[in-house]
Amino acid sequence: MPALNQEHQADFQTRLGAQLSRVRELLKRILKLPARRKPASGAHIFWRFVYPVLVLGAGVAVLLLALAGGRAVLTQRVNSVEQEVVLAPDEPGYLELLGATPTLLALHTDNSKLTGVSFIARTGVEAGGGVVLLPADLLVTSVQGTNSQTRLLSDVFAVDGIDAIEQLAEEIFGIGFDEVVEIPTDWLAYSIEPVNVLPYLLAEDLVEASPDGTYRVIYESGRQELTAADAAAVYAHLNPDEFGGNRTYRQKALWESWLGIVGRASDPQAVIPPPDSPLAPHMAALASGTTVVDVLPFETRAADTDSVPVMVLDEQGREWLHNEVLELVPWPKQPESFLRPRVQLLDGTGDTAIRDALAADVVAAGGVVTAIGNTTTFGVQDTQFVYHRAELVNDPITNSIAIQLGVNMTLIELGESVDDLVDITVTVGLDQANR
Repeated sequence: MPALNQEHQADFQTRLGAQLSRVRELLKRILKLPARRKPASGAHIFWRFVYPVLVLGAGVAVLLLALAGGRAVLTQRVNSVEQEVVLAPDEPGYLELLGATPTLLALHTDNSKLTGVSFIARTGVEAGGGVVLLPADLLVTSVQGTNSQTRLLSDVFAVDGIDAIEQLAEEIFGIGFDEVVEIPTDWLAYSIEPVNVLPYLLAEDLVEASPDGTYRVIYESGRQELTAADAAAVYAHLNPDEFGGNRTYRQKALWESWLGIVGRASDPQAVIPPPDSPLAPHMAALASGTTVVDVLPFETRAADTDSVPVMVLDEQGREWLHNEVLELVPWPKQPESFLRPRVQLLDGTGDTAIRDALAADVVAAGGVVTAIGNTTTFGVQDTQFVYHRAELVNDPITNSIAIQLGVNMTLIELGESVDDLVDITVTVGLDQANR
């Protein structure tokens, strides 16, 4: 029995091994397990220890960057982009605020006495400008409260100062000034200094009285080469008992000589007044284009045959000055001492040339053009006239502007208040094309 049992046991083990082999083959097919390979040799120490550490560090870094980037995206504000829309001058809705033509009122003095007044406008005529001279002995009427006085311009300066001269000049010229400055004789010489010498033709001897009553010639008549100091002295000089108009015409000749030198210079910047002179920017502009130098037309009056005549501005002179200012100052400044209505000119036709042609009419009628532009839509038939302050309804200048433009009086109306830049808005219609 024992032998049989051993034989039976051996057979059982053989069959069991065969069954296990079949099961193993079946599992290989089901799981598609690869055949067992021979184990590889041991990996290099870099790949076993260093490389895993690097991979782990890179993973941590990527995680931190992802967290930081996510927070940045969540907290970042995206500002809206507002790009300014720039309209062309001929497009609907265009609007431009206008600057005034640059002007200067120079009060020339010698030993604190007024010797003349120069009104200077630049860029008014072909990039040049003009100079208009007022005699110091001009007879003017000044108003103080309810009282009015007729005095010489020089006396007004001596008593009331530079502000009174500015107010009178605003009334005479009808405009405001960018600057009003006093230029003493030494400052005029300082301004002329860069030209070195000033060629000049003196029509008569210039003399001064001695204490003993005799006269001494200080500048002889004829052609002169004046230094800056001499030119400034001639500009201020008035012979004893001489008619003041003679000095004003000498001043005109000096201006013309000075402007001629600057205009003909190969380097005009080298001969214009120093930068700290108030005349510097004006001389540079005046010498660069067409420039006129004029004396205010005046009428002479004398109390008797033995008196030195004085000068007055008559109606003919006022008309001349009005036209001269229109030529030299196309865009006048609002005066400080009285109101010139500020006008906004809008083109409603689509042809801006029609609107632009009316600007001179507005100024001629007494207005000041402060803004120019276009309506939001074109095709306006009739010119509209809107004033923005109730007190302008009976203002003579306002009515003059409307009449000058030929506006239909039924189309004049009171509009809403606007900012402190415009008193009247004129919307130009197609009816202006037929005027």
